[in-house]
Amino acid sequence: MVLFRRIFRLLNLPSFGSRQATESQLGRIRTAMLSVLQAHGGHSIQRVSQRVRFAVDVEALWYLRQDVMTALSAIDGESAARRQMKSINSMFKGGLPGSMGPRAHQRFTNNG
Repeated sequence: MVLFRRIFRLLNLPSFGSRQATESQLGRIRTAMLSVLQAHGGHSIQRVSQRVRFAVDVEALWYLRQDVMTALSAIDGESAARRQMKSINSMFKGGLPGSMGPRAHQRFTNNG
């Protein structure tokens, strides 16, 4: 079994154990997102909650972060929404392809 995991890792294929970790991570992130949304009501919150509830993988939840943020911002304001999303954003670490993680933003300057 260890040999298979090494082969999967070398080939960059998900192994059996990583699928369980991903399912666990999916559940934790989904619960956290629904928890922050559940404190509020309204049609837009319900619509976002439904999309979070039925997201099929961690990647889908990654893309729903902006919808959750927007819904929370409309009710609590942007700074409160950012605080609530900070811990959720950190939950994605290790569950996304490298190119999908948070990026360091660089300010563009005109040197001309």
